[in-house]
Amino acid sequence: MEKLLYLLIIPFIRFLVNFNHYLYLKEATHKHDQYIDGQICDKSEKKKKRVGEKAGNWVQENQLEIKKRVLNTGVQDQYQSYMEPLGLGHAQKQSCSVLDNLLFMNTEILLSAKGILRKARGHYKIQALLSFSPLFWIELIIFLPRELLKMVGFETKSKGSQNITNIIQLLYWIASIIYMIKFITIQTT
Repeated sequence: MEKLLYLLIIPFIRFLVNFNHYLYLKEATHKHDQYIDGQICDKSEKKKKRVGEKAGNWVQENQLEIKKRVLNTGVQDQYQSYMEPLGLGHAQKQSCSVLDNLLFMNTEILLSAKGILRKARGHYKIQALLSFSPLFWIELIIFLPRELLKMVGFETKSKGSQNITNIIQLLYWIASIIYMIKFITIQTT
């Protein structure tokens, strides 16, 4: 019974970790929205301006952490181009990372930032809910080598690395079947 309780702690901890990431990115999205509202409001709305400035400071202070948590979901950073005025009727095309420029007041960059933050939040929300799904844990056990290789950063995009992953997965299944056969024969004798 005690071992079962220890096994139940693992999904609960996984839930808490993913839910914490979700709440953090939800707060980041909220602060980002407050910053935008503070920037586009009238000069007469001083309270909204102050709230926007504080939110902008928070986003700027936490920008590296926000970027790290977003990239950990597998959501790719986007690069947006914009025109920078040089003067005398000339402009230069520039490109910048959305996650590195969350506070850049350009409509396309701000919309891309909102989209990226929403995708990352959604990822953590789903992962938190999957923590309590028995099918998730069964699939994890069945495909354990593949998941472990993904976790350590082994890329399976190339054909050669896919073959290596498949061979390791096959060896794992064979070893699991042999282990179960031995375990059953020991139990029956």
